[in-house]
Amino acid sequence: MSRVIGDLREDHRNVGDLLGLLAREIDVVDDAGGGDFELMRDIMVYMTRYPDHTHHPKEDLMFERMRKRGIAPDTEATIGKLLREHTALAEKGSTFRDMLVGVVDGALVEREALVATGRDYTDFLRYHARLEEETVFIEALELLDDTDWSAIESAFEAQIDPIFGPVVQHDFQTLYEHIRNRVET
Repeated sequence: MSRVIGDLREDHRNVGDLLGLLAREIDVVDDAGGGDFELMRDIMVYMTRYPDHTHHPKEDLMFERMRKRGIAPDTEATIGKLLREHTALAEKGSTFRDMLVGVVDGALVEREALVATGRDYTDFLRYHARLEEETVFIEALELLDDTDWSAIESAFEAQIDPIFGPVVQHDFQTLYEHIRNRVET
């Protein structure tokens, strides 16, 4: 299996774990009006910094390489849909992150709007990752060769996950500690 696909799948697992944390906090907000808004903000800062700026562009390059190799019309349609979804995810993520930043900074945000925006984002991202894994990831493994995978790897070799990479970036230390504490309990 390609290291790129392995890395993308690992990103999906890590993001899935974060989406689980986020969904639980959204449920707390919906049920009780409380919730750990700083944790949710930190997750969304990560989501709009790493997946939107590294993970999705890596997939986009993979899609481009697939197109150059020649793909079936249904695969082309799926890739077009996924590319549009990358844009939509960035927009949805930024909107939700900005709402959470506002809440942490003391702004009044309607609880129902916050919950709806958060659930829309988490549900959409889960659906999107599942679609990628069940369709184009499989096709990419069949279609792309070592030259393609090397080009994708080299284009992103300097991009390191700020939480799940070898070193946790300072901006994400609190979130990392929270994740680690959840795993240990």
